[in-house]
Amino acid sequence: MSIYGRHRTHLRVGDPGALNVTLVKAPHLSLVLMLTACFGPSPVGRTARAARASVRPSGRFALSTVLASAHGLYPDVVSTPIPPTADVSVEEQVQRLRDLPDDAVLDDLTNAFGPDLPRAWRAPADRPRRWLDSYAEATLDAWSAVSPRWQHAQPLLDLEARRVGAAVVRGGTDVLLNTLHPRIRYECGEIWVPAIREATVALDGRRLVLVPTIAGPMGRLVGFDLPDVVYLAYPVPGQAGLGENGNPPAEQRGDALGQVLGRMRADVLQAADRPISMGKLAAAVGCSPRMTSYHAGQLEAAGLVVRERRGQSVWVSRTVRGHELVELLST
Repeated sequence: MSIYGRHRTHLRVGDPGALNVTLVKAPHLSLVLMLTACFGPSPVGRTARAARASVRPSGRFALSTVLASAHGLYPDVVSTPIPPTADVSVEEQVQRLRDLPDDAVLDDLTNAFGPDLPRAWRAPADRPRRWLDSYAEATLDAWSAVSPRWQHAQPLLDLEARRVGAAVVRGGTDVLLNTLHPRIRYECGEIWVPAIREATVALDGRRLVLVPTIAGPMGRLVGFDLPDVVYLAYPVPGQAGLGENGNPPAEQRGDALGQVLGRMRADVLQAADRPISMGKLAAAVGCSPRMTSYHAGQLEAAGLVVRERRGQSVWVSRTVRGHELVELLST
């Protein structure tokens, strides 16, 4: 499993309409992201700080190795002791850690890093039982600080499940894949994600699992090595209001087009029913020109709009595919 990277992994998935796509609630992935998040004044930063501060001395042996690998590559035992084939609680993941044999840690480390382990992971390889017990304790301690945010996010997670379901049922899976994260893109039968090394991976009949997370607007995790599933963990939309009333923002509760694309991109696509300049488009959707241009670019990457320069202005208009999607999701 990897978080960030300067390279790209190309996941060959083929026809998006034929994909077996499901959404799973796996809070442990949100917890891993939260533990490795950068501190800041935001609610996510405050929760991340509280999560690390909650880890007692018995859990710090394991936490130190996780932090040493932050923003890089983790063995599956860190992120998915139980693979995300169905909803799984943090408590179930902790029990799995306690039940794993020592050899599972050694095998997982070798699979992730090869025989020459990074320095941070040599101590867990030498004392796998201690590491598993320590990581179980660290997970429970940190979860005590993160679980309230997870509970507050349930309306958003339920809304996201409906959004994903609507996209899959209505033939918009390719569009959906281009709305998960600014750096995750679907194009020509491949999903491109940032990675620590350049690689091409085939889905090979495995299920594609989408895992919404609550660790802020940019966090992501991806896992390509599990036998039954490939998972993409991405930020659930609408987190800005978390910690206040737990309800999704009003703009997130719109029509089917808004549920599939997100409210802002749906507004851009609807406003571009005929050619419109970028300046007028920004005014029409009530967004800054820079953000309007960003959302229009994402729609263009999905084949829903085209942009063309006319003199000093950039004009945006729907493609045939864009018209079809609006019509499909408006019926």
